[in-house]
Amino acid sequence: KLRRLVERQYRVQMTLDQLPLLMRSKEYNYAVRGYPIGFRAPASFKALNDGELYLFNHLKFVITYQQDPQNFQGVRITGFDVNPISIQHS
Repeated sequence: KLRRLVERQYRVQMTLDQLPLLMRSKEYNYAVRGYPIGFRAPASFKALNDGELYLFNHLKFVITYQQDPQNFQGVRITGFDVNPISIQHS
């Protein structure tokens, strides 16, 4: 079943304090909602064989927030980003 989801490019969507989860790339200057479950390796991808599936099994979250005691109590969440990665376990 996971294979079919990866092949159909399914994305996981999450929200935090009504903000959507974003996957950003500063290098390519883009942000997209959610993150892919995985991907099929292209021929140019050196870590896997051509066509092999790659699953993301760990997520690194970055939550940005703002504090302004003059105007409100507590903190306001201003960003919810993810960096999906895969770690090989033995």
